[in-house]
Formats: sequence, C-alpha cells, structure tokens
Amino acid sequence: MDKKSLLAVLLITVVIILLPTYYKMISDPDDRPVYTYEPQISDTIETDITEEEKMSETPIKEPEADVQKSTEKTSTNDIFKNQTKNILINYIETPLISVELTSLGGGNISAWQLKQYQTWTEEKVKIIDPDIKNGLFLNFITLNGEKIDLNQFNFEPIQKYPKTIKIEENGRKELVYTLELGVYTITKKLIIYGDLYHFDLSFDITNPSQILLNSEYQIGWTRGLPSNEENISEDYTYSEAYASLGEEIENYSIDSENEAESRTINGQVDWIAVRTKYFLAAIIPKDVKTNGISFGGYGELIDEVIERRYITQMNTSKTAAGADKYSIYLGPLDNSILTDYESGLDEIILSHGWYERTFRSISLPIVGLLKFFYTFIPNYGIVIILFSILVKIVVYPLTKKSYKSMKEMSKVQPLLTELREKYKGDPQRLNRETMKLYKEHGINPLGGCLPMLLQLPLLAALFIVFRSTIQLRIKL
Repeated sequence: MDKKSLLAVLLITVVIILLPTYYKMISDPDDRPVYTYEPQISDTIETDITEEEKMSETPIKEPEADVQKSTEKTSTNDIFKNQTKNILINYIETPLISVELTSLGGGNISAWQLKQYQTWTEEKVKIIDPDIKNGLFLNFITLNGEKIDLNQFNFEPIQKYPKTIKIEENGRKELVYTLELGVYTITKKLIIYGDLYHFDLSFDITNPSQILLNSEYQIGWTRGLPSNEENISEDYTYSEAYASLGEEIENYSIDSENEAESRTINGQVDWIAVRTKYFLAAIIPKDVKTNGISFGGYGELIDEVIERRYITQMNTSKTAAGADKYSIYLGPLDNSILTDYESGLDEIILSHGWYERTFRSISLPIVGLLKFFYTFIPNYGIVIILFSILVKIVVYPLTKKSYKSMKEMSKVQPLLTELREKYKGDPQRLNRETMKLYKEHGINPLGGCLPMLLQLPLLAALFIVFRSTIQLRIKL
C-alpha cells in the first residue's frame, strides 16, 4: 500500500470515530427523534395519564375550511381542555338492565347490570364492572401518527338528558353526543331498548380520510368480563374471546399470567365477542367495511385464580361520511335470544371444549324441551324431575331389550361353561360352537351392552346441559 492510500485509510478512520461527537456538538439538546406510530393490541389497555403528560402529546393536525389545503395545527393541549368540563352521568333503568353512562367517551357505559340474573351473593349480575374497568373502546390514529382514544374525551350531549331515564318494556331512548376536533366533528348515537339486552351504536366523523391514518379506526372490547359465580376458577375456565370472519368462528384463550401473545386475522368480520360461563359481550357490525381482528390481553392472578382480561378489537375502514352502525350485546348466553340476531352468535353456546361440541346436537334439543316445559311449570326443579321420567320412558325399549338379552345369556351360561371345558384346547372350534349355541337360542351377544351404549350420548348431553346452560343457573 502506497503512502497516499495509507493516509486516506487513516483519515476515514478518524472521521468515523469523531463523527458522533461532532453531531452531538451541533445538535439542539431539546431535539427529539421522530417515531412512526404502529398501533398494537396492547395500546388499548387503559393507563392513568396526568394532565402534564396529556399536554405534552404530539399536536393534532387541524385543517382549514378547505381541508385539501390545510396547513394549521391544533395542539392536543387545546383538545384536552374538554377534560376540564363537567362530566355528565346518566342512569338508565329498563325491565332487563341497569345502566350507568357518562359523557366521557360520548355515552361510554361505565356499568351494565342484568336485573333478571343474580350472583351467588344475591346481587345483580355485572357485565361491565367499574372495578375492573372493562368495556367498549373506540380508537384511531391521526395522519400525524397520534393515537386518539375517544374514551379520554368529554363529549357534549346534543340536549340535556334527565339524570335518571326509565324505559318501558316496549320503549327506547336515543342519546346523541358530539365532539369537536378542530373542523372535524365526531358524533356518537346510542339507542337503548326496554326489552332487549343490546343497544345500537352509530359512529360518524366528518372528512374521515383527512384525519384517520389509512382511513381506519378500531372498535373493540377491553379487559374481558367479570366473574359473577361462586366458583370463580371454573367460571374463568370457560372464559374465551371469539371472532367470526366469513362465518368461520375463531377462538382465543389466555391460560397464564402476564401478557398473552397477540393474534391478528384479516378478513370481513361478522362479530367479535368475549364470554364467561354464562354471559357474553359481543360487537356486531351492521353493513360496515371491516378489515380484520386482533386478539390479545393478559392474565391477572387474584386469590390464586387467573382472571382473563381479553382485549379484542376489529379494524374498520371509513373513507366517506356517514354513520357506521353496530349492535352491542351484553347479556346471557341464551340460545333463544342469540338466534334472533341471525349472525351465528348462538354457535358459541355449548361449544366450550371438544366434549361440548361433540354432544351439542343432542344438548340443544334437550335445552329446548326444558324451556318448553318451563313455560307451563315455572320451576326448573320440577321440570328436571318430569324430564327424568320422560327420559326413562324414551329409553325404556332399549333398557327392556338389554335386560331381556342379559336374562337369556344367564340361561345358557351353564352350556357355555360345558363348551369351554370341552373345547379348551381348540379356540377356533370353541368360537364356532359358541356362535352356534347363540343362534339356536336366538341370542345376540351384543344385545346386553349395545342398548346401554346407545344411551350414553344422551346421558353425556344431559350432564353438559345441567352443568353449562344459563337456564339452570340461579335465576330470579
């Protein structure tokens, strides 16, 4: 290597070594690196944010009247001034549910209780429990890469609603909330019914393509469902998250503590849901363009029981103005109720584990019969006694045939013993003579056990029904 080449190598080495120091000297110490935000399922877990942290968020882009030529920005500081306003709380009572909702999040439901079902401590069953802060969320990422969780914003109701709203059995109540984000307006409308376990939700935003990253937003359910059973461990054994895409149901389970591995599935979404043993929360889109779902969550160890905190969301495209509509079901896992939605939600019932799925075709008719008897005799204790008698009558022909075959077998038992002694050295001859003896006496060697085996699926289905159906749970 000549002197010029050696000098060049030395100079390059010096530049490489001193370059970081040079950049540090000339850079502004207050500069911050820019990160591209990638939405993740774990982002939906709520965290406590101080006002100081809120004020330091990245600014939101605010278009001028001509949104195509917008250049000005509105800081998150201005938007979060909504937080200083009074949060309005309303209570809704129907024959089926007790609801608490707030203007924070635009009619966000902070408590949802079922009046027709009680816990083992004789309290109303909770589907949304303020203690675990579970419930519905609606998020999106702005074109600036900032995440907006609408549950953190205080909406304005379009009118003053009574503190307590009572809805009769056939009645309904609409509640509409709006939020101004610069020139953008977000509108949420809830319709709650007096005789249903679901409410209808519509969501709209002006000029969505000018604020939503990739023209998408996420709607989902966070932190699973609370347990309402005395046996909490068994209740959470049944706890799972589900999604239906193209009428194909996918399920997701958390089996241990800490954060679970997330799972994403692309496709048009029919619904997403979370369940415990007897109750269900489901989000059903109505003619909404969806792109897929994400499963996630974590296990929380409380009193030696792993409580499943599922986080399930669907990704939704919104390229034009116009309300996206959803039905939000928060109620019992009752086949007669869920079939009315014609969405396949009823497929979740009696489908926990291979054994329930195996006998589901027998279990469901049994549930139907029990409910039929209950309409005439409103006491499931008496209904079960009558049903047991009916089962005895139905299987009596099989039982009688089994006893008759066993009796015939006992008559030829001495002859079988003689044949075994006579042909003990010739197994093939023994088999031929044994079958000949059965034929002469008109005996089917399987006649004793086969009728009993045919009853086993019915008995297994009965066990599943008694163990897993909402109809046989404690009910008011």
